[in-house]
Parts: sequence; structure tokens; C-alpha cells
Amino acid sequence: MHYFNNPIKTYNKTVLPYGLDTDPIIKSMHRDQHVLFYHSKFNHQLINYQQKLQDFCNWANNRDVILNSAAAGDLDWIANIVKFNMWVTDIKTQGIVKPMLIYYDGEFTSGTGESRLRTLECIPEVAHVTAFITTHQQHAHKFSHLEPVTRFARFAEICKATLGQQFMFRFTDANAPWGLDWYEYDSELTRVVTPSQDYCVSAVRRYLEQYPDTVFNKDWFVKLVDWSDYN
Repeated sequence: MHYFNNPIKTYNKTVLPYGLDTDPIIKSMHRDQHVLFYHSKFNHQLINYQQKLQDFCNWANNRDVILNSAAAGDLDWIANIVKFNMWVTDIKTQGIVKPMLIYYDGEFTSGTGESRLRTLECIPEVAHVTAFITTHQQHAHKFSHLEPVTRFARFAEICKATLGQQFMFRFTDANAPWGLDWYEYDSELTRVVTPSQDYCVSAVRRYLEQYPDTVFNKDWFVKLVDWSDYN
């Protein structure tokens, strides 16, 4: 079930709440087929995600791809070498800023935050994350101990959004096992550790020119590189 071709809709935190016919959280419920909950201390070890950090390291140790590929998909992953390295230190300092989105259909699967889950493999002292859990109404009883999120105003409040802050949502449909497929929002707290793809790719390639014997592994990601030295 892939909904990444569904359109992305933009909403802003406003003084007045959205109406019932325009509120994105209500829209994600698909006429009460789906529900959304907030968990302030979710055990991230329960979340399924496809690519572990070691899988990423195995790919990143292919020097030909890292140094020469111009494929869009490769460039995005090359940039993650820099971002993952930054995020380990950043998460240790200020924690994870944005609540993760988790799908539940009998199992917990990452909807957003998969890259952060890889980063958390380097930070064993962080055992829990904040998260929104999106699921079908038939599973609602399993989360009766959690806060239901039924309006965008509350969603934005949980995200500690400021007035005018922009959110982006992608929805599923009424027949899906969950209602909210993806969300994102800008945050000043994470802006400094989300450099552009061009910056990251250039920095990695210059770093490897200076340190050609580098082997990417968990220990390497734990030690923060001063990437400004390579741009």
C-alpha cells in the first residue's frame, strides 16, 4: 500500500481553528474510519523499519557510488552521511524535536522518522520517542490509554508550533489501514542540522578525498565531524 503519489496538502497554524470541513486531522479520519493518537513515551524498539544503520553503512562504503554518482536517489542517500553524523550529536543535545508518525495495522511501522531511528542505533540511552500513531478504527481500543488527537489545533500544539508555522500532510483513503500517510513541518530547532543536499554531497566527497580509507560504521557516526572544514 503506497500513497506517496497522493497530493501533499499545506496548512498553517492560525489563531482561529480550522472548520470541520477543512481541518486536516479530521480529513485524515475519513469519516471516522481512522483514528490518531499521541504517545509521549513510545518504545522505539517496537517500530519496524526497512533499512538499519548497518545496511546504510554497507551501501555508503561503496566508494564509486559515493564519489561519482549523479543519480538523484544516490545523492539523497549520500547527503544522509552528513545528516546522520550531525543528528547523533544533535539528538544527544536537544532530543528528537518532531514526533514520529507510526502506522499500526497489527504491527508498528515507521511513517516518518526512519532516518532518526537509524541514528538512535548510535544512542542506546534514548529508549523512547514522542509519536503520533495512526490506525484503523477497529484498533482504537488498543490505544484507549493514549490521548486521541482529533483536531489540527491540538496536533500543532503537541508539535510546539508557533503562529503561522507551516505543516504539510499526505493522506491515505477510506479503505487504507491508517489515515495519515506522512507529515512534515519546518522547525528552527532542526534547521541547522538539515543542510542542503548540495552542501552535504560536496562535503562528503571532499572529506573522502582527505580521508580515503574511511570506513563508515556506527563508531564513525558517533564522532561529530566539523563539516564546515569541507565546504
